[in-house]
Amino acid sequence: MAKENTLKRRWEKEDQAAVANTIEALQKHRDGRKFLWWLLQIGEVGTQPYAPNALQMSFNCGSLNVGNKILEAVTQTSPEGYIKMMKENADEQRTRDDALTDARAGSRDTDDTD
Repeated sequence: MAKENTLKRRWEKEDQAAVANTIEALQKHRDGRKFLWWLLQIGEVGTQPYAPNALQMSFNCGSLNVGNKILEAVTQTSPEGYIKMMKENADEQRTRDDALTDARAGSRDTDDTD
């Protein structure tokens, strides 16, 4: 039994190291950071899971739990990388919002609704 527990602990450490190595590798590239951000988004990180329907709320809590586990792995492995991801995504969102505002303004300028 002791040898079995030793093996399980060793495998768990190997698995954790593999996850950490993958997160570090993803953090080195913009597309990798974008992928991690996407995982956090589908994991509903930063959202409130409440829903009037209990089954929907349970589903939302499950999604949030997975997202929080991903967030924990990312922040433990590369806290600076997480901050960089947040900044990049905030900057990108601002740029996209500005482009939408410009596009809306441009469409109003060319709108001929006489």
